[in-house]
Amino acid sequence: MKLRILLMAILTLSSSSVFSATLRLKIFPTSFVVAVDSVVVKATSADGNVWLVKVRNGEHRISISAPGYQTKTYTLSLYGSHTIEDKLEKSVSMLVPLGEIACGSNPKSVEFTPDGKFLVSALLGGKGIDVFSVESLKKIKTIEFPAPYASKSGFVEIAFVPHQNEMSVSQMTTASVHVIDLPSFTYKFTFGTTGVWSKVILVSDDEKTAFVSNWSSRDISVVDIDSHKVAKRIKVSGIPRGMILSQDGRFLYACIFDKSLVQKADVKLGKIVRSLEFGKGAARHIVADTVHRRSCFSDMERGNVFALSLTNDSRLKEIPVGKKLNTIKLSRDGRFLFVSSRGPNGPQGYYKKGLEFGKIYVIDTETLAVAEWIWGCNQPTGLAVSPDGSLLAFTDFLDNLIEVYRIAPPATK
Repeated sequence: MKLRILLMAILTLSSSSVFSATLRLKIFPTSFVVAVDSVVVKATSADGNVWLVKVRNGEHRISISAPGYQTKTYTLSLYGSHTIEDKLEKSVSMLVPLGEIACGSNPKSVEFTPDGKFLVSALLGGKGIDVFSVESLKKIKTIEFPAPYASKSGFVEIAFVPHQNEMSVSQMTTASVHVIDLPSFTYKFTFGTTGVWSKVILVSDDEKTAFVSNWSSRDISVVDIDSHKVAKRIKVSGIPRGMILSQDGRFLYACIFDKSLVQKADVKLGKIVRSLEFGKGAARHIVADTVHRRSCFSDMERGNVFALSLTNDSRLKEIPVGKKLNTIKLSRDGRFLFVSSRGPNGPQGYYKKGLEFGKIYVIDTETLAVAEWIWGCNQPTGLAVSPDGSLLAFTDFLDNLIEVYRIAPPATK
């Protein structure tokens, strides 16, 4: 039975409840049809995207179907009020569901380890890092940290330094980066970024330098990896988040979140040399597509992805995608760009479930257009592609859930 099925039984002994139970359905797509014991029944609209079905008390077989989607069936003992909150999978898709994993509170990011054997997730609302086996999709452990770090939560992003067998995780609430040994997943030590509210970690290809974007101090820490010391901080013109390096390592490109702006810094000089402006927006995450000699970044406010030339920094295309875009990741062959969209905020804000699930989009990097999408759940956020390119994982931030899919792209024409 799916982890997202919330069975909340309210057992009432009044005479009216003996004969009737209420099934509350929050299902996407909303064009679904519900059948109780193989008989199609009519659902009535309640608040938001919740639908109600009245059934007799007892055990029932509930089927949910929609054109173009696989049918899901649940066997439930229904007494009082019950809620099913779930999604349907498309009948034909390049993303094939393999399973889902319950995790700690508010998984902000997810990554595959360099050997592809484990998934790790940073918990914004939890005590540290959850570690899962890719083979079994089971939790191995939660990496916790010593006081005072453990009690302050706020773990954000993960990066790897393979030559030192290390994994690093940022903790924004302490402006720290914690270093963890691989493959034992044991805590080694912590170093400060000297910035404020540290988030994204970028490791250079030669694994000599790390860059950490500091949200509140509006700068980027440049860290010597061997000594784990901050060599300098690069000041930017707003709130920095995602970063990439040019192929020669000379320039750093940083998304400026409070603007639709990408700033280019000379790493050696430690200063901004160019600002690429795109109008009103919120630039969040950026990747380097070296196959096509371009970069792509997500704009959360505009719901679009921008493609830029890595040759001359010119704007190539703005791609309409979806609501509240978060993380973007390239497939290993560079053929597809995966995008997490957390969907529109609900009436109670970002930390409460909204009226609609989020989605995972797939952009064809040849045409720079959306090729397809699938439903996520409540606020898909973190996103990762396995080292061999066969698996996609993403976090559902408000469901404390990680979903894993097999990537099965169509044959190349």
